[in-house]
Amino acid sequence: MNRIQNTARKWFKPPLERLRIALTSHALQRLRFLKRWQWLDESRAMDLQKKRLQQLLRHAFDHVSYYRKTLKNAGIVDDSGRVELELFSKIPLLDKDTIHSNFENLKSDDLLVRKCRLNSSGGSTGKPVNIIQDSAYSDWMHAAKMLFDEWSGCSIASPKIFLWGSLQDLGGENEPIKMRLMHWLNNEIRLNAFHLTPVEMAAYAGIINAFQPTQILTYAESIYEMSRFIKNESIEVYSPDSIMSTAGTLFPHMRETVEQVFRTRIFNRYGSREMGDIACECDRHEGLHVCMPNHFIEIIREDGEPAVKGETGEIVVTCLTNYAMPFIRYRIGDMGSWSGRPCSCGRGWPILSEVTGRTSDIFLAKDGSRIHGGYFTTLFFYQDWVKKYQVIQESREHVRIQLVVDGSVRNPRQVFLRELDAITSKIQMVIGKGCKVEYVFTDDISPTASGKYRYTISKIAQ
Repeated sequence: MNRIQNTARKWFKPPLERLRIALTSHALQRLRFLKRWQWLDESRAMDLQKKRLQQLLRHAFDHVSYYRKTLKNAGIVDDSGRVELELFSKIPLLDKDTIHSNFENLKSDDLLVRKCRLNSSGGSTGKPVNIIQDSAYSDWMHAAKMLFDEWSGCSIASPKIFLWGSLQDLGGENEPIKMRLMHWLNNEIRLNAFHLTPVEMAAYAGIINAFQPTQILTYAESIYEMSRFIKNESIEVYSPDSIMSTAGTLFPHMRETVEQVFRTRIFNRYGSREMGDIACECDRHEGLHVCMPNHFIEIIREDGEPAVKGETGEIVVTCLTNYAMPFIRYRIGDMGSWSGRPCSCGRGWPILSEVTGRTSDIFLAKDGSRIHGGYFTTLFFYQDWVKKYQVIQESREHVRIQLVVDGSVRNPRQVFLRELDAITSKIQMVIGKGCKVEYVFTDDISPTASGKYRYTISKIAQ
C-alpha cells in the first residue's frame, strides 16, 4: 500500500504541489513576512510587535465587551482610542475560569464578517477551554509552523509522520474521507500515540521504515517511549532528517536517547491548541525563539512581577493574530524562563531558555516552599527497571507514585526495595520528613484526554 501511495504521489506531484500552495496561499504570504522579520535586529522587531499589540488592544476595546470594560478600568485605552502600553501589566490575567464564565462577552462583535471556527484546548489539566479563531489567525499559525519546519530542514512537501494523540486530529477508522484526502495531499501519516503498546510500537517502527519521512512530529514523551522500546528490542529504524518534539517537556536525557536511537536531530517546539505554535529551536539549539509577530510573551513571578532572565516563572501569552476572540495576558499554565543571551544564529526574536512544565507540576512542601516537578523526574532518569512512572501529589502529607515495571518481576516491591527506599528518602527531603510516599504498581499509565502523558501532577498546586 505504501508503495502504491508513494508512486501516486510521485506521478501527481506537480498538480498536488500547485493545489497545496493554492490552499495555503495566505499562509505563504505570512510566511514570507515571518522570514524577513526573523532577521530584524531586536529593537526594530520590538517596535513592530508593539504596533501589532496596540492594534489588537484597540480592536478589543472597540469590539469586545469584556475588554471594553477591562481595558478602560486599567487605563490602557481611553475613549479616544489612545493605547498606553506602559500600563499593559495592569490588565487582569485571563484564566480558564474567566473564559468559561465570560465566553459570550469575549467574542468580537464583528464575527459575521470573519471566517471563524470553534476550537478547544486539549484539556490536559482539566476542563478544555473553547475558543473562536478566525481565518487570519489560522494563516499566521500555519505560517509559523512552516517556518519552524524549515528551521528543522522540512519543507511543505516533505513526507511527515505524526505520532500524535489528540482525538480532534485522529479520526481512526471513522475519519472522514475529506480528512484522509488532506493527509494524503499533505504527504503525511498519522499514528495514534494513545496506543503505545509494544505491538503498536513495533508496527509504527515498520511504518516509519516503509514511509521514510523527512520529519517525525511527535509528543516528547511518545517519541521517548518509542526510542526506549526500539533500543531495548534492537530494532533497526529509519533516520529522518529531523524530529519535531512538542506538547511536553523535553528533558536532556530524553533528547539524548531519541537522538541516539534515530541518529538525527530533535527540535523542541512550544505551543498549544488555543494559542498555536509559540516558539521553537533553530538549528543552533540554544533555546526556543518566540515568534514575535504572533505572540507577546511575559514570564511573571508568583507576585505578578516580571521574572528576570534565567529565573523560572509563569508563562503568560497574548495572541496577536486572533481578533475573533482575543486572549490577552492568558495564563497558559506553563512555567519557563528567558535566556540571558541572544542565539548565535543572529535572529532577533527573544529566546526562552526552557519551558519546564505545567504550573500544576509545582509541588508544595510542608513548610510552604515550592518544588518544581522536574526534581521528581530526575529520581527516575537512570532507574532502568522502571518502564513508566507518574508522581502525584495528593496533599502536603501524601505523594503517590504509579509505576510500571517488567511484568515478569514477581513482588517488585521487595525486589526493588533498596531503590524505592532511596526515592522515598529524596522525596521526604524536599516535601517533609513525615510525608507518606505510596507506591502503586500497575500494568499501564494512561495519557490525559489530550493524549499527552504527564510525569508529575500536583493536585494542590495553584
